[in-house]
Amino acid sequence: MSKLRENKRILVLISILLICGAVVAASAAAVGQPGSDTDPLVTKSYVDQQIAKILAQGGTSGGTGATVDSAAVEQLRTDVGELTKFIIDSLTQIEALKNRVAALEAGFAVVQVKKNQTLLLAGGSEALIRSGKATALKGQNGVLVDVSAGIDLNHGVNVPVQHLLISASADGRGLLVTGDAYILVRGGYTIK
Repeated sequence: MSKLRENKRILVLISILLICGAVVAASAAAVGQPGSDTDPLVTKSYVDQQIAKILAQGGTSGGTGATVDSAAVEQLRTDVGELTKFIIDSLTQIEALKNRVAALEAGFAVVQVKKNQTLLLAGGSEALIRSGKATALKGQNGVLVDVSAGIDLNHGVNVPVQHLLISASADGRGLLVTGDAYILVRGGYTIK
């Protein structure tokens, strides 16, 4: 008889373990991973369709009798619209950063600038006059840095040839070319 009792205990223990395993598996499936069947990613158009379905049903949510607050629906639409705009703006900024990185990785560009033209540098851009003459242009918030000499270049100062210059900000800093010049530039710039 003790053998029978022992077999029953083992059977009960196995049953309990199987039930616990099933509960754990069911709860894991209910949580789901983002993008899975149980927690799908949705688009703005999908959300708009679902809102339209609810409103078409006379303002009830799935026949439960609970009415939909139109202010909440409008807030949801606004939030989804703002989120979509944020995502688009972020993707645009990421693309602009990729382009800037590609420009920096490409190295220096040789730029020919004619006498009396200005070369305005973007923030973080570098320039080096290979030939010709130029004077420094002060920006709204500061001046160019002559890295080679370790000095700031005030407005109107002649820029030495073969000196590396850095513009910390895109605020009008650059070079006024006083004699046709070839300038190496890494980063953004504008010629006027």
